Amino acid sequence: MKEIKNTNSFFKDFSWYFLGSLIPLFIGFIKTPVFTRQFSKEEYGSLGLVTITFAFFGMFLFSWIGSCLWRYYNKYKSNNSLKTLYSNLFFLYISAFVLLLVLSIFWYTSTSQHLIKQLIFYSFFQLFLNQLLLLYMVVVRLSSKAKFYTIFQSVKAVISVVIALVLVFYYKNGIVALISSLAIVDAFAMIFLMFYNPVKVKINLKLINKSNLTELLIYGSVGLILNISLLAITYSDRYIIAWFSNLENVGIYDQVYKISQLSVVALVTIFFNTINPYLLKELEINFDNSTKLIQKYIKAFVIFGLPIIFYLSLFSKDISTILLGKEFRVGYAMMPFIFMSAYLHGISNFYELRLKFSHKLKKLGIIALGVAVLNIVLTITFVSLYGYQWAAYTTLITYLLLVIILHFMDREIIILSKKNSILLIKIIIVLVLQGLFFIMMNTQFNINIFSKLIIGFLYALMYIILFKKSLSLTKIPIN
Repeated sequence: MKEIKNTNSFFKDFSWYFLGSLIPLFIGFIKTPVFTRQFSKEEYGSLGLVTITFAFFGMFLFSWIGSCLWRYYNKYKSNNSLKTLYSNLFFLYISAFVLLLVLSIFWYTSTSQHLIKQLIFYSFFQLFLNQLLLLYMVVVRLSSKAKFYTIFQSVKAVISVVIALVLVFYYKNGIVALISSLAIVDAFAMIFLMFYNPVKVKINLKLINKSNLTELLIYGSVGLILNISLLAITYSDRYIIAWFSNLENVGIYDQVYKISQLSVVALVTIFFNTINPYLLKELEINFDNSTKLIQKYIKAFVIFGLPIIFYLSLFSKDISTILLGKEFRVGYAMMPFIFMSAYLHGISNFYELRLKFSHKLKKLGIIALGVAVLNIVLTITFVSLYGYQWAAYTTLITYLLLVIILHFMDREIIILSKKNSILLIKIIIVLVLQGLFFIMMNTQFNINIFSKLIIGFLYALMYIILFKKSLSLTKIPIN
C-alpha cells in the first residue's frame, strides 16, 4: 500500500511540475517559429554569443550558491537554522552581484557594436534577477510546493512572451526584446515574492558568520568547477563555431540546440524536481541505503525516458519544420545527438549526487574538468575539419564518456539483474524495429507529417501495451 501511495504521490507532483514546464515549453515552441522568421541568423548569432557568455557568468558567480542550497537545506532544517543558511547564502549572492556588475561594465565599455551593448545591458539585469528567483524556487521545490511552483512559472512565462510580442510587433523593437521582456517579468516577479513569500524565507545579516561561509565556500568551490565544466561541454561549442565559421552558423546551431534541449531538458528537470526533495533527504540521513533508491529511479528513467528520446529523434526533421524558420531547419540532423546528450546528462546527475554526498568532491571536480577540456579539444579538432555540425557529435561523445567514468567510480548504482537485462534488450529491439519500419515507409512512400503523427501515436501505444506490466510495476518513491 505504501508503494502504491508513493507512486501516486510521484505522479501527482510530477503532473504539477509537468504542467508547470509544459506551458513554458509550449510558449517556447510558439516563440521559436515566430521569432526565427522575424530576425536573421546573424542577429541570433549575436544573441547566442551574449546569452551564452552571461550563462557562463551565471554559472561562475551564482549557480554554486544554488548547489549549496540543495546540499545543505535538510541539514540546516533539521537544526532549525534555515534563517542562518539563507542569510549566509544571501551574502554570497550580493558578493556575486558586485562581481557581475564589474564584468558587465567592462564588457559594455569595451565593445563598439550597438546591438551587443544593448544585449549586455538587458542581460545583466535579467541574470541577477533571474538567479535570485531561481534560488527562491529551489526552496519552493525543496518544500514540495509543486502547485505554487507550477502556477508561478506558468504565469511568468505567459506574461514574458506577451511582453516580447508587444515589444517586437507593436513597438518595433529588435531582437533585444527577447531579453528585455524576461528582465521586466523577473523584476515584477521578485517584487511579488518580497510581499507574498510563500515559503517564509527570512534573512538576518547578523547571522552571517565565518564558519558557515567557509563550509558553503568549500562545497561551492567544487560545485563551481563541476558546473563550469558541464556548461563548457554544453555551450563552449558556440565560441568554437564562431572561431572557425561565422555568426550565421552560430545562430543555426544555437537555435537547433535550444529547441532540441527544450523538450528533453524540460522532462529531465521535471523528473528531478519531483524526486529531489526525498532523494536529497535520503542521501543526507541514510546514505548507505540510497543505492537501492537510486536504482529504482534509474529504472524509471530508462523505461519511461528511452522511448521518448527515440521518438523525438525519429521525428527530428518534422520538429524542425514546425518549430524553426526555414533558414534554421538545415540543422535537424543534429537533433537526435542533442536529445541523447541531454538524456545522458540526466543519468550523470544520479552519480554526481552520490559523489557529492560521499565527500568525493575533489574527484568529481577533476573528472568534470578533464572531460570538459577533452570536449573542447574534440570540438576544435572536428569543427575545424568537418564543419559546425560536429559540435553536436562531440558533445554526445563527451557525455557518454562522462557517464562511463562516473559509473566506474560508483558501480553500485547500476547493477543489471538478469530480469532487468532482458527487459532492456526487449525495449531496444522494439525501438530498433519501429525505427527500421519507419525509415523504410518514409523512404518508400515519402509519407506526410499527418501520417507520421499517426505512426508516432501507434508506436507509443504499442510500447505501452508491450511493456504494460513493467511500466505499472515500476516504483518511484518520493516520500
